[in-house]
Parts: sequence; structure tokens; C-alpha cells
Amino acid sequence: MYVGSQNQLKAYDAYLIEHGYTIEQLIDYASDALLKHISSYQHIGILVGPGNNGADGLSLGLKLDETGKDVCIYYIGDYSRFSQGNRYYFNQCLDQLRMINLDETFIDEKELNRHDVIVDAFFGFGLNSAPRGLYKSVIDLINLSYRGDVIAVDCPTGLNCNTGTPYSTVLFAQKTIALSALKEGFLNPESQVFTGDVVVEELAIDNPFMEAGLYALFDKQDAQSMIKQRRYDGYKNMYGIDLLICGSHQYRGAPILSAKGALYSGAGIIKVMSDEKVIDLLPLSLPECIGISRYKPITKEELQGYDAILIGCGLSLEKESYLLTSDVLVNANSPLVIDADALTILSTNMSLLKDISVPVILTPHIGEFKRMWPYEEGADLMEEATAFAKAYDVILVLKGPHTIITDGTEHYRIASGNKAMAVGGMGDTLAGMITSFLGQGYAPLSAALLGTYIHGFTGDILARKRYTVMPELLAEQIPCAMYILSQKIEE
Repeated sequence: MYVGSQNQLKAYDAYLIEHGYTIEQLIDYASDALLKHISSYQHIGILVGPGNNGADGLSLGLKLDETGKDVCIYYIGDYSRFSQGNRYYFNQCLDQLRMINLDETFIDEKELNRHDVIVDAFFGFGLNSAPRGLYKSVIDLINLSYRGDVIAVDCPTGLNCNTGTPYSTVLFAQKTIALSALKEGFLNPESQVFTGDVVVEELAIDNPFMEAGLYALFDKQDAQSMIKQRRYDGYKNMYGIDLLICGSHQYRGAPILSAKGALYSGAGIIKVMSDEKVIDLLPLSLPECIGISRYKPITKEELQGYDAILIGCGLSLEKESYLLTSDVLVNANSPLVIDADALTILSTNMSLLKDISVPVILTPHIGEFKRMWPYEEGADLMEEATAFAKAYDVILVLKGPHTIITDGTEHYRIASGNKAMAVGGMGDTLAGMITSFLGQGYAPLSAALLGTYIHGFTGDILARKRYTVMPELLAEQIPCAMYILSQKIEE
């Protein structure tokens, strides 16, 4: 499944036009996709707006009429000012369908309720503010008085398709048919109050989703197909030797959580290079891990022999940490995950990334990302993330609701995770998980995707019976979550 913001969806439509499709063809494909959801109704009212969403509704009305359905079109304003694609279908409807201009004819409760279903094709994803005037009046009347089903085309009128939050007036739908791709705002679970059930209908064309700037939603099915089975003759070295350069005398818990994330994700051998006080804790907290006292400077030889390296969790921002981070970035010869304090240190000298010859995964939250890549308020996060990953040739895991992951060419959001996971230390656990999958031989982008999805999936299972989810508990439940995914069990 693919996802897009308002701007990305507009760019997608423009891309299709530039590559040989006519607007009439696309509208025809859209109404074909809608038809299967409406054809079970007999008496159908269609609200059409002035743009191409309205044209989808008009084309749908013509096809329903051909099958003997009772169809009525409701519109507002002077149709001569409607879009070109809209007028093409509007003129056909004038000759074949019952058409009511709401500027001229008052619609009342009785008129509304003669329909089995109302199709909302007013604006789709094109609206940028609250419905006003007659649009507002019609929506208020339907919400208050209509007893049948409401099905929205692309997006219910009055819902912000980028955020999933309502404007001051919004039409409540029982079902929303999202054409081509899921609207970004529908990732917000609170949007379901307004959208009802959401069904994504891809147009019957060769869809150039990635080329046109849309991004994929990495979901359970994707994770199930990616996760590897453990080999019957496997041994610890086969599942990766990972080095975690984490922790300090100030932050002793972060390296423990990172190591647990790596261990419970299936890492073969984990070595934690840290402050002496952290090393002293390891036998008590994680006897499976090996502690290495950290000395300065770190040489290339000390970083050899590892399948993956993590730096940053609980590192602190002391002067020694700056030197340490620089040493590791310069000398690393294994795939590298950079998190937490190491990201803050990196933001002071981004040129360090230019000379790295190994795959790099960065795992910032929004604040850390802004320090590395300042951008204007309101900018499209996916576009900024993609530009950053491309500029520095890295894989970016931009943590947040439905975490963004991109290598600058492929773009994803993660279909797992929840608000109960907003707890300190959760990112440390995730960083360890991604490092573990890198060490197990997953391609860097796959390691980022799988680690992040399983992290959220485990949290989703735990959050069913918990107000908050603790990182330590989450780490311990990772093997169960991975078993569910690997065996394709319905949990």
C-alpha cells in the first residue's frame, strides 16, 4: 500500500498526465474503482464539487445510471467555472441525470432521506480550509438529519488529509474510498471517527508510485515476508558479532536497553564498549553480553571483526564523547548505526558523513533531525527526510508516529507503534534492534525497516493491556513478537 500527502498526491496526478494519461482516462478509472462500492445501493445521491473529485462523482453517476440505478446529482455554483474534466462529464449528466443546483433549490431532510447512500465527491483531498457557505449548510444538514450511509471519495469534506484532524465543519462518513493511495492523515487513528472504514483502491494502470513521489506503508505482511527463519544448524557467530559503543557514567541505563534490544532481536554476540561503571553492571543485567572498557582514542584495529556497530545511546555530550564519535566515524569498517548523543555531536560537523565508506543508518527524533537538517515550519517531512538521505548517502530512520524511513530513493512509513511507547529509553531499544538485524546480514534498508516495524509491533501487542509500555518489557517480548511474525500467526 502507498501513502501520500496532499502535495505528493497532486504531484502523482501531474506525473500521470505528463506520462500520457488524459484527465478523462484517470476519471474513468477512478469511477470504475468507486462503482463496486456503490452498486449495491438503489437510490443514490452524489454531492459533486467543482474539481476533479466532483468529476469522479459525475462519471460514477453516469455508470450507475446505465445499470438502472436512481441517481441524483447535487452541485453548488456556476458549473461553467468548474474544472475542464468536471465540465466534460457535467455536460453528459445534464442530458441523462437528475441535476439539482443547491444555489437554486433548497434540499431538505425529506429529499435527503429518499437516498440509500450519499456519495461525498465535493473536494476530496483538495480542500485546505473549513467548508463555508452552502457547503457548510449541506454538511451540517447531512450530519444532523440523514439516516442512510455516507461514502466519501478520497477524503471526507472538511477533514485535513495531511493531519487527519477536522476543520470546524466535517462530513462524517461510514466509509472512505481512497483512490490510488492512502491519504497521509488517515495514519492518524483519530481520523477514523470521520472516515469510517477506509478502503484503498488503486487505479487500473501501471502505477508509478515511487517514481511520482508517493511512499510505501511497511506493514505486517511486509515484515512477515522479510523476516528470516533461524537455521537448524545455526550458531552464534552466524547471527552477528555486534559492537555497542554506548553509555557513560551519567547514563548507565541506555546501553543496557540497547543491548537488550539487540540480544532479544536475535544477535549472536554482543560486546558493549563503555564506561567502567556500565561494564560493572553488565554481568548483573545482561550476563549474555561482553563488556569492553572504553579507552581513547579508538583505533581502526579496535573496530575490526564486527558485523555491525552502534554508537550514541547514553554517550553524553562531554568533550571525550566528541572525540570518540569522530574516531568511530572515521575508522569504522562495519555498517554503522548512529543514535542519540552521537547524532547531536554529528550535527556540529556533518562533513564527517562525507568520508564514511560503510553503510550508515541514522535514527533521530524530530529535534535531533532539525539540528542536522534545519527546515521551515510546516515543511513536508517525507520530502525533507528524502532530501537529507540523498544529500548524505545514508539511511534515515526519522522517529515519530508512523516512523519515516528512506535511503533517498525508496521511501516508507511504518504501520506499527503507538502513543503508549512514548517513554524514555524506547529509542535506545530500537537502535539495538536495528544493529542486531544489520549484524545478522540483512541489507541496511531492510534492517531499518524490519527493526522499526517489529519494535512498534511488539509495543502494539503490549499496549492492548497497558497505558504505557516500558522499554525493558518491550525488549523481553521481542522474541514472542518475532515468532508471531515468522510463523504468520494471527495474534
